Amino acid sequence: MSAKLLRRNRSRLLLTMAAAAMVIASLGLATPASAAVPDGHTCWYTSPDSPPSKTDSKTVNYTAIVQCDGPVRRIDLTVELLYHGLIGGPGQTVNGRTEVWQNSTLTPLFGLGVANPGTLCESGYYSGRATATVQYLSGSPEFITRTTGSQPVSLTCPPPDITVPPPTGTVTVTNPGTQSHLKSDTVSLQMQATGGSGSYTWSATGLPPGVGISPSTGLISGYLSNIGSYTVTVTAVGGGQGSTTFSWSVRKETACPRC
Repeated sequence: MSAKLLRRNRSRLLLTMAAAAMVIASLGLATPASAAVPDGHTCWYTSPDSPPSKTDSKTVNYTAIVQCDGPVRRIDLTVELLYHGLIGGPGQTVNGRTEVWQNSTLTPLFGLGVANPGTLCESGYYSGRATATVQYLSGSPEFITRTTGSQPVSLTCPPPDITVPPPTGTVTVTNPGTQSHLKSDTVSLQMQATGGSGSYTWSATGLPPGVGISPSTGLISGYLSNIGSYTVTVTAVGGGQGSTTFSWSVRKETACPRC
């Protein structure tokens, strides 16, 4: 074959290859999907536009869910709650949370969700932001990271709770008067008080053996086991403090000289 014929055939081949390349470009064909997306799998958010909401009257939460249609090695999912103020200015992160799943063999359309820790509600505009980094078991690229978020939403929140200190003042303990019982009696004496906070912690000194006072109710009760005369002081504390003192006599029965 002559040199002129070889040059002519080579020129025809180059023209044919150039024309094929033009056809591919005009059809919009690109690198095969398996090279751009690992193993042909994808991950996405099921509700990226869902705004933050109040889980109760005082707490704001934002939740994001990422789903993959194939097995992955690891997923890092971070959610953030942003506050934009009363007029919807630039958002600032007020709370966030990250969850990591490793060596996860996910079934198709298996969702992984994360809610940020509850944030005390303050009236104004809130939005959410979610970032997921997915590491596939194989393929190229190995990692894919995507961030998405919601539009700001206005939330009206109740005013913060104001702690009201307990009222202070004098606590007055009612004196029950002189107590007189027989040995072996079972006794029950309810102490009373007024003033202060209205909720008291009770204590007593000088009670007869076998008898005690309930710190929460002020009830004196028990079994009298010793004869004698006792001076009892009962104290109530709650927004103040008060005490009272009374006598308590425990005697033997007349018909029982050896009791």
